Amino acid sequence: MDSIKHVVTVTGATGFVGRHFVERLVSEKKYRIRCLVRHTSDVSSLRALDSDISFHYGDITQKSTLAAAFNGAWGVVNIAGYREFWSRDKRYFYALNERGATNVFEACLEAGVKKVVQVSTPLAYGVPDAIPFNEQTLSGRHPSDYARSKYLGDQAGWALHKSQSLPLTIVHLAAVIGAGDDKETMEVKRAVDGKLPALIGADTTYTYVYVRDAADAIARALMNKDSVGRSYLIGNQRATTRDYFKTIGEIADVSVPKWNIPESFLWPLAFGMDIVARKTGRRPMLPLDVLKTTAAGSLLFDPSRGVNELGMSYTALETALAESVAEIRQAC
Repeated sequence: MDSIKHVVTVTGATGFVGRHFVERLVSEKKYRIRCLVRHTSDVSSLRALDSDISFHYGDITQKSTLAAAFNGAWGVVNIAGYREFWSRDKRYFYALNERGATNVFEACLEAGVKKVVQVSTPLAYGVPDAIPFNEQTLSGRHPSDYARSKYLGDQAGWALHKSQSLPLTIVHLAAVIGAGDDKETMEVKRAVDGKLPALIGADTTYTYVYVRDAADAIARALMNKDSVGRSYLIGNQRATTRDYFKTIGEIADVSVPKWNIPESFLWPLAFGMDIVARKTGRRPMLPLDVLKTTAAGSLLFDPSRGVNELGMSYTALETALAESVAEIRQAC
């Protein structure tokens, strides 16, 4: 029976979204999962999910290390990348999110993979001329290196789709919320710990998605026979920054700031923090790219294609935040 299973290779499997995706795919008994991991990766939580999961050591920035994990695979899901708004060396964004993704796509073509799912972000659309935008909207300027590097990686995939028939699908995940996130980008822990000094862009609206819904969207895109050549904007939970932190405060029973600092007042501070951070190697409290992203305004898109074609439904933002807060509390 195992011999007829489709092999799916997952990059970034040990990350926040990657772990949840592997757990989601384990429930689909027709797949055998391979995980591309680094030698330094902790794979214990993945091993606990299913003894049949196999591991190959490699790095998406080194194309020569990908063949063993991709050969014989029916599908490849590329979740690996750098999901942050600061790096001491900006080239790191492009090494992983652009060049790394291109390596994955080229290796998929060489291995004859039948389905490739690239996991991206709505930020790859930059700041479009009009919102809400949809999958056909032309991208605008990119306020962060994260956004631009993801855009360039996606475009490399579409170029290979057109020129060499790469069987590509791209899933653009809204801001992902839930337990298990070890990044500082969503600021949940800082709010729970009472270390959030003030709001920035309090009335700016963003779109969020629960991590298990994000994992489900990736799985549905992988399994949908008509998804090749399509992209999907995933997530429908919208909240202003003010309401986002208010919800965290209510769930955690902590006070959160109510007053907002205009972005124009913060540019000198952010530039100063950036200079210090590049010398020390420590992430600044207010990364410049966070301020640039906030100043760009609300990020709203139309999620209807994912609902109509993939059958997506979404968990309330309050549920996702409650799970995240509970994990933070338990770790205290």
